[in-house]
Amino acid sequence: MLLGFIAGRKARELGAATASERRRAVIDCFTRLFGRAAGSPDDYVERSWQEEEWTRGCPVCRFGPGGWTAWGPWLRRPIGPIHWAGTETATEWSGYMEGAVQAGERAAREALANP
Repeated sequence: MLLGFIAGRKARELGAATASERRRAVIDCFTRLFGRAAGSPDDYVERSWQEEEWTRGCPVCRFGPGGWTAWGPWLRRPIGPIHWAGTETATEWSGYMEGAVQAGERAAREALANP
């Protein structure tokens, strides 16, 4: 499986293109990066994150200005025996798989240290 994100100016350009033009651009890019085999995918799926109700764009959620300083610490603060984990609670790489792993390891350490 190959996965990619298109952001910024290129996302705006390809967002105005037809579905077949976007598909061709993505497959051409994958072919340049990964070789000829990437040019003949078994399947192709694309998703516009800006159409997602809960993210409204980009692959990760973000607070607006002042959000992290106002609410960030509350995302990780345990409530009784409940310890929060998830990519949004990561101290690094929030919103990404690496952040999810980091958050899970942190919450496990907390839970084991404070049963």
